[in-house]
Amino acid sequence: MLERLLRAVASRWFRLVLVVLIALSVQTTLFSEIRPFGFAIQLMAIFVAAVGSTHDVQTGALVGLISGFMYDAVLATPLGISALVFGAIGAIAALVMQPFRDPTWWLRVLAISVVAGFGELLMPIAKSVVGLSGWLDVRILGAAAVTFAGALVVSSALIPVSRWTLQERVGRGD
Repeated sequence: MLERLLRAVASRWFRLVLVVLIALSVQTTLFSEIRPFGFAIQLMAIFVAAVGSTHDVQTGALVGLISGFMYDAVLATPLGISALVFGAIGAIAALVMQPFRDPTWWLRVLAISVVAGFGELLMPIAKSVVGLSGWLDVRILGAAAVTFAGALVVSSALIPVSRWTLQERVGRGD
């Protein structure tokens, strides 16, 4: 029983939940107060794009769904909106990186920034589809630009975090 519990705690999915909880707490506390040009940097979207750029499409989409559901749990929006958009962000980031065999770090940072900024454009579209009006506005371009610029700064630190979070632990063969 204890061995099974320790194996579950050491799994990459447990690490993912812990890392997303940390990112979520930073997003809802620090980044909700630091608002360049009046817009919040979307750390959660940047992290999901980093995971998508370092892993495959399925992993990026799954991490996006998990992160989005966790984000929706603290927002006043319908459950699943952020999960849908973050799942798309993770999958798109993986698809953008697929043509490159061994991409350089700056290409990965640029792809993360573009996809996270694009995710800022997807969010109001998804909200308007479910009937939340008032989200489609020209100001969304400013929010996308701030998230793009924030991702240029933050994503180089999130790439190793995303690799560590989802790496498979090899058993010792005991």
